[in-house]
Amino acid sequence: MSENLYDLLESDDPVALRRIEKALISGDEQNETVEAVISALIWRRCTAGQNGVLGAVLNHECAARISVLADHLEQVGATDAAQAMRALREEIPLEDEQIAGGIIDWVDVNPEITTHAATLNDGVEDIAPEVWSYMQDKQDDLPDPEIPDKRKGFFGALFGG
Repeated sequence: MSENLYDLLESDDPVALRRIEKALISGDEQNETVEAVISALIWRRCTAGQNGVLGAVLNHECAARISVLADHLEQVGATDAAQAMRALREEIPLEDEQIAGGIIDWVDVNPEITTHAATLNDGVEDIAPEVWSYMQDKQDDLPDPEIPDKRKGFFGALFGG
């Protein structure tokens, strides 16, 4: 069963963030609010793994937004994440265009950035509540796309009812 974004936002707890990210990215309605939400959700996903904050420059989806990422995080209320992103960016002497595709090779040659990024991880918590509150506050600026159930295909039909 699918729900729309507005239906999901009635909940107090963040749900289906990855599916919301996909729906907003594939949608036709793009504006400053949508872009900030997409950036924050991508940042959250890219930094959630073992790389932490460093994932923001290693993952190409996140790195492609390097020039606006800290501002978008700030916009959604994730100030700690924005500060960590700015601090990480200050330590990388490359232009945004050089970072945009991900810089795993550069990180391999400059391992001190990994140590620096690890210290930044301690100050950053999950930004899901901030992104969720922002989406609730800015609901009028967001489209209301359908958020499909995560079960798809044959097995989804078989087990999803």
